[in-house]
Amino acid sequence: MRAAVLGATGYAGLMVGRLLVRHPELAVVSMVSEHAAGDSLQDFMPPHPRLPRRFISPQEFDQNPVPDVVFSALGAGQGMDRMRRLVERGCRIVDLGASFRFQDLAIYERFYGPHPDPQLHSRSFTGYADDPDLQYPDDREILGNPGCYPTAFAVAIGPLVKALGPIAYLLVDGKSGVSGAGRVPKEHLLMGEMAENVEAYNRPGQHRHSAEMAVTSGGNVVFQPHLMPMRQGILLTIYIPEPPASAQEIRQIWDDGYSQNPFVQLGSDHKKPRTQSVRDTNLAALAVDEDSQTGTVVIYSAIDNLIKGAGGQAIQHANRWFGFDPSLGLL
Repeated sequence: MRAAVLGATGYAGLMVGRLLVRHPELAVVSMVSEHAAGDSLQDFMPPHPRLPRRFISPQEFDQNPVPDVVFSALGAGQGMDRMRRLVERGCRIVDLGASFRFQDLAIYERFYGPHPDPQLHSRSFTGYADDPDLQYPDDREILGNPGCYPTAFAVAIGPLVKALGPIAYLLVDGKSGVSGAGRVPKEHLLMGEMAENVEAYNRPGQHRHSAEMAVTSGGNVVFQPHLMPMRQGILLTIYIPEPPASAQEIRQIWDDGYSQNPFVQLGSDHKKPRTQSVRDTNLAALAVDEDSQTGTVVIYSAIDNLIKGAGGQAIQHANRWFGFDPSLGLL
């Protein structure tokens, strides 16, 4: 099957290309970039015989045969006209941006402003790729890939909500590598600013990913993200002050839900996940503990933000959507 990547010079787009070279069923026919059109791919990543030799412009892409699937790594609200033309010609789209992450348009518009194409949005669905109950409807052509922080959150909290119902109140401490902020140059991301430095950003609960977490939990989420002096990786520490289950019961729910899933690893008792253990993989590492003094349950979730939190999960979704083994190209 033929695959293309839009926004192919960003971290997420490049990661999709890197991963697809290992995929036995999806062949990359186009790496599309407005500002790098005509440039060699080897200026951005190691050359590979299964990748095109150069980036092409969106205009050139429009003149080519329509691929079977497009991975769009464009920003929120971008590329709607092109997406509409693609789906009308039979293409499926996995969108790594924020345009289709919310089934409720009101939530999207509260954080991002008016949606540029509500009718196109009605042809989309969303969910996290490790949800065994996620359905891929035949009458939808666009899949909204979750954000990186919400992916780490959903893998941990999603099964609990299914088993126990909504969780009223959670506190989430998030730490991410600087690649989560994208490739656009920013002063505070310079090596001289980030080396030997950890800093909080956004006001508590105001980060756009807070809304995705709240949808997953069904309750209130206070989320405080931090930038770490590393390239990639996410670690969430999730506090549940009034937990609906004990740490042991939570572990059992995870065991039951993920026993056949090669991408979710459960740490042993009191063994906390590390970002190094999941870097360059599509894995999510989970652990749970309990504060005996207050009864607070503490959950830990670690992923690679560029793979599990972006390109890898997008391919995992495509695998499930097309009926392939979910692990194709990812293990």
